[in-house]
Amino acid sequence: SNLALVRTKKANKMAVRRLKNAGKLMKENKKEEFYDEVLRALWGYLSDKLSIPQANLTKDNVETELAKYGVDDALIKEFMDILNTCEFARYAPAQASDAMDKLYEQTVDAIGKMENTIKK
Repeated sequence: SNLALVRTKKANKMAVRRLKNAGKLMKENKKEEFYDEVLRALWGYLSDKLSIPQANLTKDNVETELAKYGVDDALIKEFMDILNTCEFARYAPAQASDAMDKLYEQTVDAIGKMENTIKK
């Protein structure tokens, strides 16, 4: 439908907006909020790009769906690693800010690669 098409086209724009906000939280050293925002960016991006409601997305079906779209295993693994890192980091003792920096860069890079792979 048209709505689905609009969502897939806006997926990257929304992810970029959320990641900018995550970058701001990182500078303010708000660790938990940073990881939450990165997770929101990733899950929101995947939901919009794959036209699957977020409530129906799981790590298992995301891997399957991305593979259906021809996303290579290395990029799927990268995405899953970022999701796992965020979920773990939210509850882990404080990490150095360079860990947040690195994760931020990985996320921006992974979404960029995904945009080039899923042509929708």
